[in-house]
Amino acid sequence: MAAPVPDFRLLFEHAPAPYLVLEPDFTIVGVSEAYLAATMTTRAGIVGRNLFDVFPDNPAEVDATGVSNLRASLQRVIATLAPDTMAVQKYDIPRPDGQGFEERHWSPINTPVVQDGTLRYIVHRVEDVTAFARAALGRGGMPNGAEHLERQTSGLERELFQRAQELQRTNESLRTLHAELEGRVAKTTGELAREADARQRTEHELKRSEEQLRQAQKLEAVGRLAAGIAHDFNNLLSVVLSYAEELLFDLPVDSPSRRDALEIQRAGERAAELTRQLLVFSRQQVLMPKILDLNDVLSGLHRMLGRVLGEDIELAMLPAALLGQVNADPGQLEQVVMNLVVNARDAMPDGGKLTIATSNVDLDEVYAREHLGVEPGRYVMLSVSDTGIGMDKATQARLFEPFFTTKGPGRGTGLGLSTVFGIIKQSRGSIWVYSEPGQGSTFKIYLPRVDAAAERPMVATATAGGSETILLVEDEPQVRVVVQRALERAGYQVLVAQDANDALRLNAAVASIDLLLTDVVMPQMNGRELSERVRAARPGIRVLFTSGYTDDAILRHGVLDQGVPFLQKPITPASLMRSVRETLDA
Repeated sequence: MAAPVPDFRLLFEHAPAPYLVLEPDFTIVGVSEAYLAATMTTRAGIVGRNLFDVFPDNPAEVDATGVSNLRASLQRVIATLAPDTMAVQKYDIPRPDGQGFEERHWSPINTPVVQDGTLRYIVHRVEDVTAFARAALGRGGMPNGAEHLERQTSGLERELFQRAQELQRTNESLRTLHAELEGRVAKTTGELAREADARQRTEHELKRSEEQLRQAQKLEAVGRLAAGIAHDFNNLLSVVLSYAEELLFDLPVDSPSRRDALEIQRAGERAAELTRQLLVFSRQQVLMPKILDLNDVLSGLHRMLGRVLGEDIELAMLPAALLGQVNADPGQLEQVVMNLVVNARDAMPDGGKLTIATSNVDLDEVYAREHLGVEPGRYVMLSVSDTGIGMDKATQARLFEPFFTTKGPGRGTGLGLSTVFGIIKQSRGSIWVYSEPGQGSTFKIYLPRVDAAAERPMVATATAGGSETILLVEDEPQVRVVVQRALERAGYQVLVAQDANDALRLNAAVASIDLLLTDVVMPQMNGRELSERVRAARPGIRVLFTSGYTDDAILRHGVLDQGVPFLQKPITPASLMRSVRETLDA
């Protein structure tokens, strides 16, 4: 027959020593009869209440420290999960009749009850030493009566020891209940120390990334706006720029109207560039990546960079030997370098030195943990360093925000570094800035290294026309008209379709078609599906896609495969002729 399970609550409540059980918020949840007797309270009067509501400081003593000392001890228990023994405390107790406070002196100890590393309760044990404290103080009337107590009350010490032994025997069951949890304190302390270190590192990383997150949210919001208007805006700009170019082609050099046409063209080009910048920094721009040697890109820019910087700024190029290859859009990388160089020039109004360097780097797990969004791996680094005025931390925190600029009114749109940020992120890279006021700035760009040979740079072809037959498919009437006129002016034979069904009808009716020039996003059938059906009937036909939509929409329609000819709107006659000729001659 199994032994009966002892009633631990009954044992606790009838323990001969004054015990109190607190939750971590100091709510009283358990109390022994001895504690109730010592404090002149009742179980119903204190259980469920906050310890310091039940036992406040004596308001008659302006320098009372009982509450503050006890609270500090309990806080130490919470912080360390270890017992805390207090010195003898003067802590007066409210009288049951409500008539003031009764002087009391206590010897307390506070012990944590920990379960699975979590503090569940605090056991508050006290001994009432009021009589002895009064006797000690009464002998000399001195405030250091505790010292007299220590020297002259050996009998008290024996009595307290005997009572403690008795308490140990009678409360053995209670200690057994939480002995296992108390045994874990040492192990838990070590685990908590390690967790605290990890938490500190995490908090540091989170704090550092807050500004980056805020910036990314702004970029995303503006990106959605830019992507929403890009399609229609690019179609309108195609019409404006095409008609402006036609006017300039038709007007005599000395015509008064030629200057007006030039202004229309310049305004359209500025609007097109602004649209491209908005799409780039929001990572919505259509990129045409190639396998590149970054040193080759910089070599092609060397002469232009010298002209941009001027004679009072020294340019140093430090290309690394055996540099790895990257997969990126060469035109966009050139824009990145130019934007950084222009910013560096503006940061050195009295002259200085600009250093552009490349190198192969391996970023490890430690670097990745300290730099949000970076994956460990092999990279090619491009660094651009100046000896200019530098930047403080507040400026660096907003550096890549759209429309943020430190330049004066009319000197910048605040999109230069936002554009750089967008291009690098869209190329699966990262960019970091290191700067101090008066110490110059260094921008470091990391692009993933690829194991492939660099593609030969394409030789620019002439924008001359030809005599081939082109099937033009465009659902926007105004764009369809200007593209048709530009192609026919260049000598091409043009078949015009307003949608995919119209294009399939013409494809079946005409004997020879050399090029399909089609918009990507159209009703009924998109450009990719149309090209597959046309190629099924004409295996040798060339295809050139065009669109005013952004990267995300084009990807959804399955067009941006490596090497697929693509012409991003807005279209101008010059860009149209170049793309058509390159596609036909490829």
